[in-house]
Amino acid sequence: MVNRKISKLLGRIFGIVGFMLIIGVLEVPALANDNLNTNSAYCENTSLYKDKDYLININKSVEQNGFKVTLDKAIATKHKLKVMVKVESEKPFDENKYDNLMDSIVKVTFGNNNNRVNKHYDYINDKILLITIEEENNKEEYPEKGDIRVAVELPAYKVNVGIGDYVDFSESFKNTIEKDIFTPVPQFDFTLNKLEYTAMGTRIFYSGPYRDFFYKENNPGYLMNSFIILKVGDRMYKTKYDGCYYSDDAEKNKLRMGSYSAKTATYERVKDKKDISVIPVICDMSSDEINQIIKGNLKNRYYEKRKASKQTINNISYLKSFEFSDGSKGEIYNIERNDNTIKVYCRGSSEKESLLMANNMVINYNLGENELEQDSFYKDSNDNFGYVVEFNNIEKDKILDLNFVNNINLVDRYKIVDEVEISK
Repeated sequence: MVNRKISKLLGRIFGIVGFMLIIGVLEVPALANDNLNTNSAYCENTSLYKDKDYLININKSVEQNGFKVTLDKAIATKHKLKVMVKVESEKPFDENKYDNLMDSIVKVTFGNNNNRVNKHYDYINDKILLITIEEENNKEEYPEKGDIRVAVELPAYKVNVGIGDYVDFSESFKNTIEKDIFTPVPQFDFTLNKLEYTAMGTRIFYSGPYRDFFYKENNPGYLMNSFIILKVGDRMYKTKYDGCYYSDDAEKNKLRMGSYSAKTATYERVKDKKDISVIPVICDMSSDEINQIIKGNLKNRYYEKRKASKQTINNISYLKSFEFSDGSKGEIYNIERNDNTIKVYCRGSSEKESLLMANNMVINYNLGENELEQDSFYKDSNDNFGYVVEFNNIEKDKILDLNFVNNINLVDRYKIVDEVEISK
């Protein structure tokens, strides 16, 4: 059975804009020498990290209608919760009912329930489904200990069960560093005011003037489609925008508050680091413009044509040449694959192009599935514009599809802002 992954985002999202941006994480051409080195030695300045595993094994199960549902593992910090549920079937899953999973109900009860929720459905094989629930709690904190409960309803299979247990997240709570900062980022119209390093990554909190995003004049493209890169020492980490909420003050004093997260910049990696900064990247394209580009590419069958032009090296499917809108060229000039680790070497004809390529490189097991977590990236000390992008915990020898986020070829629509120091 084809391995298939489904992701469902609940809570406060940006509607069709968010959906179309996800579709946009497809492929654009990536220029390189024909003789790629797929097994060369690692760079001397590179060290692969082995994070401590803070996941708690719960392993509580309930059986119903030929299915075994297990509350498997969980991890929490003050503002994040991750729960893994395993569904095992006596018979192979009905492939005609895959889409019914989007109608399933999987609810976690632990502390405050008014949170942003992201769910992933991963078929491990034709009889095992792994459901991962990730929650974010911006306004309040999760308890360090307490009772956790998961309700799982799969209507297509007539499964409706509840599982609970007592959990103690003291270890992951203990290994947390919080630091108050004051770092204005005028290009984003906010100030960074707190750093939080945890077992689940680094969060950068900000606050800024209130904006009513329902009004177009208060919703410029650079606020919605720009991003920041976290730099810790010589390593850089891709961040995810966690969304925002508003203070309860009167409108004239109301603040917009939110955060960015770098999942792989964990406590173990950053706890002893001193040089920490962010690199703001401004994109002046509106969401409407991006949606129109994506729709045009779909209509012209752009992605299908590019897929047909790909080649495969060491089970990694990719395109060699990458052409920016100003006529300049980028390239993937080396690929290394060793067990569960992949390193991709890329460069453009300028620092700006190279940085955009590194931060916006994505890998999937199959095109259209959830992207695999990018570990980090850093400068190639042997190349002026080169960057090395690392992906860890990749299934050994499995076929992969390598792409770039759709819109970075429009290089003139991006601006790299000067690095902003947070801590030293």
